[in-house]
Amino acid sequence: MKTQDFDFDLDSSIMPHDPIQLRGNVRESGKMVVLDRTASTTQHTVFTKICDYFRTGDLLVLNDSYMLSNTLSFQGPDQSPQITVYGHEPEGTTIVDVKTKPAFIKPGATLPCTDDNRLVCRLLEELPDKLWRVQFEPAELLVPTLEQFGQRLDETIHLDPSHWRASRQAYRSVYAKAPGSLEIPSAGLHFSQDLLAQAVDKGVELAYITLHVGATETLAVRHISEDEIENHKVRSEYYEVGDETAAQISRARAGERRVIAVGTTVMRTLETLAVGKDPKAPIEPKAGWTDLYIYPGFEFKAVNVLLTNLHRPRSSHIVLTAAFAGKDLVMLSYAEITNRGGYEFDMFGDSMLIM
Repeated sequence: MKTQDFDFDLDSSIMPHDPIQLRGNVRESGKMVVLDRTASTTQHTVFTKICDYFRTGDLLVLNDSYMLSNTLSFQGPDQSPQITVYGHEPEGTTIVDVKTKPAFIKPGATLPCTDDNRLVCRLLEELPDKLWRVQFEPAELLVPTLEQFGQRLDETIHLDPSHWRASRQAYRSVYAKAPGSLEIPSAGLHFSQDLLAQAVDKGVELAYITLHVGATETLAVRHISEDEIENHKVRSEYYEVGDETAAQISRARAGERRVIAVGTTVMRTLETLAVGKDPKAPIEPKAGWTDLYIYPGFEFKAVNVLLTNLHRPRSSHIVLTAAFAGKDLVMLSYAEITNRGGYEFDMFGDSMLIM
């Protein structure tokens, strides 16, 4: 399938740089477009109405990961280079960008962290585009060190560093509890505690998975540069689905209740667990890595409804939504959205509910 089929003009001015709360509004005040796959129709509404589209017995699956700072300083012989962490690798290595390149930046160099010298960065291999594969040792210190001492530098989402330092909760969902993402699991940002309570009052069950967003959001990995979407590759990301959540999903599948994925991260996780299984087969608890790339032709087995943000053209995210809702309906909805005006895109923009 041609990548150009997922292209459209998008003005960068409608991709906000900060969460909606930092722009004078509440979390749930954004717009929402609703796609009905059965009727092939679109409806324009607001996110505060989302519970109108839920049913008693629905299982709403949420990603409880939250975004960390991504940049630390490390000690060198004559200056302290900044190292920006872009994505973890299944074998325990990490892809980073070294912001300066003095003479001592070469394979084999070992640099202690300026803020906590117990954490060491060992440079393994130089990659294209000024990137490196590195090993952080001990690996378990990286996340707490980023959380305590890290700064935030971004090329994919241009957030204001001063806002990030002062208002980190605004960049997290209200149910976030697991540090580890290097970019924002953004679909859940729209929910307030009140809206989740309304959903529960309506008989909706809540479940939580963890997927740490990394390399699918950074390094322009979600932008498809190949002419054919089938030739695109996504990087692996780490996920965890515990005993309770696996049991909740299994009961919903067995009872033919709807499973609602909040975000493409949840979609990728649940469909990874369901690959090769019967639609009603139990889901097993699991922790691991997924490199699942979903594009038209994919057979969905786990998810019945998807809540996601409005995505950039030629992205792996918009291709995923087209796989779920059908290319014609998705691209029609984006044409309507851009023609109507008033919608905001990307991490801090408006949302799309696909039923």
